[in-house]
Amino acid sequence: MVNNKHAFWQALIITIVIFWTGIMLGVLFESSRADKLEKIYFNAETDIFDIQLESDLLTLLDADCEIATKGTIDFADQIYKEAKTLEKYDASTRITEEIIDIHKRYDLLRTMLWKNTIELQEKCPSTTNSIVYLYEYNNPATNTQAKQITFSKVLSDAKTKYGDKIILIPIAYDTGVKSLDLFKKTYDLDKAPIIIINQEDIIKEIPTVEMIEKYLKL
Repeated sequence: MVNNKHAFWQALIITIVIFWTGIMLGVLFESSRADKLEKIYFNAETDIFDIQLESDLLTLLDADCEIATKGTIDFADQIYKEAKTLEKYDASTRITEEIIDIHKRYDLLRTMLWKNTIELQEKCPSTTNSIVYLYEYNNPATNTQAKQITFSKVLSDAKTKYGDKIILIPIAYDTGVKSLDLFKKTYDLDKAPIIIINQEDIIKEIPTVEMIEKYLKL
């Protein structure tokens, strides 16, 4: 009987140690991921302020539109690639709030990019099209998740097909970015997922590449 009790307490202690070791490793792994995203974020932050200054200089110095357009497109493509990286992190279970907070900061940068793109389109009319994709981030329903997978696939296909003719900006709809709220009110964007093309045309139903093509200025 004594041996049985001894074995029970040994097993209990081992179980507790394994449990808390797993928790600590999970937290450390999540922190490591957050550190990597922090580094990517700070690089993106520098680039967005650089583009903001470039936009201001465009007006001040009457700079070449081709240069400004290329800079914006290159940065938008970089942001899009980083958005794909964030998707991979989001696919795993989040233990801490760090990833969510960093995601919100990315959404702020993307909203700034949307603003800069609007200014660029006004100053330098061209065949460049802006496509903003708003999606649910915080615990979307299963059917919404499935819908958003289709939205992302179609937009990725459109970007692959038209390349630099499209500035694709994915932004989470529900991370609490106040400046994005102004856009949502202005364009009456009352739900996600939703696509806004050149601040003129809005797509709420599941799209196709052909549907998107109808609204592009090519």
